[in-house]
Amino acid sequence: MTKAYVISADDLNNLIHQSIRSALSEQSENTTGKDRFLTIAEASEYLNLAKQTIYGLTSTRGIPFMKRGKKLYFRRTELETWVLEGKKKTVKEIEREV
Repeated sequence: MTKAYVISADDLNNLIHQSIRSALSEQSENTTGKDRFLTIAEASEYLNLAKQTIYGLTSTRGIPFMKRGKKLYFRRTELETWVLEGKKKTVKEIEREV
């Protein structure tokens, strides 16, 4: 048996507005935030690598980046792809392939 709850129209209206704001905020973070450009400091923090390491990887073209003037930019999705390309297969994955 379900219980009935009584809620005022104002409370329901506030609850709906909060839910919509929350959903829009999450959607905004997932679309624009995920593929926005990162600075070298943000890329360093995101990848947990020192800035000098990032500079070294850009000089050898070992990491995807863009350059405008003296500024370096990185796309979060490209960095994720770059990290995943370095994934090593587990023993079970190798055994399944054989």
